[in-house]
Amino acid sequence: MVPAKTKVTYDKGAEWKTLAPPKQDHKGEPIDCDGCSLHLNGKTSGFLGPVYSSASSTGLIMATGNVGHHLHSRQDEVNTYFSRDAGRSWEQIAEGSYIYEFGDHGALMIMANNREATNKVKYSWNEGLNWTEFQFWEHHIEVENIITEPTGTSQIFIVYGRRHDKGALMQLNFETLHERRCAGVNAAGSDTSDYEEWIPADALRDGNCLMGRKVKYTRRKREVQCFNGWDFDRKLYIDNCPCVRADFECDFGYQMGEDSNTCERAPEMPMGMGMPDDCNGYFTVTKGYRKVPGDTCVGGPAASEFEPRMESCPGTS
Repeated sequence: MVPAKTKVTYDKGAEWKTLAPPKQDHKGEPIDCDGCSLHLNGKTSGFLGPVYSSASSTGLIMATGNVGHHLHSRQDEVNTYFSRDAGRSWEQIAEGSYIYEFGDHGALMIMANNREATNKVKYSWNEGLNWTEFQFWEHHIEVENIITEPTGTSQIFIVYGRRHDKGALMQLNFETLHERRCAGVNAAGSDTSDYEEWIPADALRDGNCLMGRKVKYTRRKREVQCFNGWDFDRKLYIDNCPCVRADFECDFGYQMGEDSNTCERAPEMPMGMGMPDDCNGYFTVTKGYRKVPGDTCVGGPAASEFEPRMESCPGTS
């Protein structure tokens, strides 16, 4: 059986790469592992916490997994990880496997041990920089999940599990823990604002562009401790970028060459390159590349180099 490994793509599968492992654990101790990468558990990994994100928690991801050469489920090596840049970089935030949830647009994070019975949860108002432990009951339960309302904007959570083969359910309300509401959403990035501007990007692309566009989000700064409120309106700005090589993948009938950058004709898939029988006006001739589906880049040197060539049909001026 081939060991499972975790890879990530930022262009709908045109290119895949391994996850860079964190450089240190949650205690600040260095993680030494030659040639290792981070591998994460999915929903099919039993009772281990899966890769989890929320639409209202921009760029934030939590997961369990391990640093190594492949994914495994040895309890003494599975830990909990967090990313605040949509998976480009990761940090270890806890030892062992936890189950987790985001609230208040990602400003509030909560987690509980899901490998042994517990009566405590941990919560953080600064995206895992500090955690506070809270005892929710005098009895221990086997926590199965933590949920909130579907939009992820509330500060109220439900913890459910089992105790002595009976179901147990707890409601945790964090609304009264913080009296200060975040301010300065219209001045995001300034010293006086509780908010920052974040642009998701792939290291392969120039100018912080991803899928041919620069998307700028407004979100709360990590280190501040304030709440957004359920009615927080996240500001969003979108600009298309000039095309670069990374905006294109190999066209049908072509494959990546040995240099891992040039698309070459696949010998086992011969294709006609001529004019179609029902030619009307013009037809296109591929150069071996096509824009990644959903990519919105416009112009730039790469567009003329990689986009199909236009040819007129006979008799068309």
